[in-house]
Amino acid sequence: MVLQKKKYKFICGYCGKEYEVEMTENSYNKGKYKKFCSRKCANTRTHSVETKEKISNSVKKSEAYKNHLLTKKKISKNFIYDNATGLYRDIRKKVIYCGTIEMNNLYPEISKRQSPNWFNKLIPFGLDINKIGSECFVDEYFKCKELLYTEYVINRLSPADIYKKYGCSKYINNSETLLHVFKSWGFSTRGHSDAVKECFIQGKLNIPTSDKSFYKNGWHTTWNGKEVYYRSQYELDYAIELDNRMVDYDMECLRIKYYNTKTNSEACAIPDFYIPDQNLIVEIKSSYTLDIQNMRDKFNAYKKLGYNCKCICDYKEITI
Repeated sequence: MVLQKKKYKFICGYCGKEYEVEMTENSYNKGKYKKFCSRKCANTRTHSVETKEKISNSVKKSEAYKNHLLTKKKISKNFIYDNATGLYRDIRKKVIYCGTIEMNNLYPEISKRQSPNWFNKLIPFGLDINKIGSECFVDEYFKCKELLYTEYVINRLSPADIYKKYGCSKYINNSETLLHVFKSWGFSTRGHSDAVKECFIQGKLNIPTSDKSFYKNGWHTTWNGKEVYYRSQYELDYAIELDNRMVDYDMECLRIKYYNTKTNSEACAIPDFYIPDQNLIVEIKSSYTLDIQNMRDKFNAYKKLGYNCKCICDYKEITI
């Protein structure tokens, strides 16, 4: 049995030109036909944005395209004809994240998520996933967002710290996923250099010890049995002086954030000595390594935090 063929009109998806295709009704209903008027249009993949918009608008405004959409709705099970409006209405179930369509319009940040699976990322932070579709889901969502803002932006925890603290491994592949969530929320994310500074401030990183340094360096045992690391002969001599006076001290134990006026950026200061009984920070320098402006920036930060401080350069106390 030979099936009867008919001529159908289509709009080329690339150039917008109207063309005809002879095909059976069954093939037309199943969408088994070419979408472009020529092989040249079919093989073309690179157009400018302006061209794409122009073609798209011309295609959508054409009668052939409108008739094509109308035919698809007629044969589809997802649309029913509404006698009141004379239009076909989509009857597919739509997820309403915020409770109602009106609430969705008020909170596009939530309703723009394409899949409920996205919200699984927030379960470790207290999100009740069962409340999707209720109006209280909005409060659930923003409660999690506020919590993560506090941890990342205010408390300065890294994504890895947050991932470990809240046991996210069951719902999130890795901590990098959290960083993408923060960016989608518009959080001011930290670059590599800022992340390293935070690690120094929180004591996760220390200045490396090395025998290859230009200056004399090594480990020193204090009079009360502490192991401290010195990075110059000046520091070792001052440590021995404190040992002889039996003064309790630590070296490189503090991490203090300060503003570097030369680079116009935040930096992390690690003072050479800290004497707890006097709440005193002591910086040991030589005339070769002393940077007066940088030391002033550090001292300003030390004093704001309530520390006493002094600088010893070439074995003599100097005024900063």
